[in-house]
Amino acid sequence: MPEDRKIWTRFIDNGKYIPDKVWYDIRVGMAVELPSGQPEWMTKFAEYSTRKRIDMVWFMGGRYWVVEAKPRAGVVALGQVIFYGVAFEAEYQPTEPVERAIITDIVDEDLISIFDALGIVCFEVGM
Repeated sequence: MPEDRKIWTRFIDNGKYIPDKVWYDIRVGMAVELPSGQPEWMTKFAEYSTRKRIDMVWFMGGRYWVVEAKPRAGVVALGQVIFYGVAFEAEYQPTEPVERAIITDIVDEDLISIFDALGIVCFEVGM
């Protein structure tokens, strides 16, 4: 998404955290199941296009980071990064630790204590 790309660009431009490796649009979770008898191309397309997508996965500091980029780190971003972290671990079974992070312009102040309690890092890049 264009607004996510802008946040990511500001994050990278500050040069403070540079991941060793980055993967984009990592698919996790179940695809929508089509009725039987569908053409193979349609089944493959449904699997590709209907699975949930993690914005980014980094490898940095000997750890994987499941990362969402959102203009506002609110309840939606919280839910996404929790689910994506669990789904990434289940599907890819990494041998290194997995962290969760949100790159954002603004962190919802009501959620700061929850992010902290769950170990979710919010990188606030501002506008």
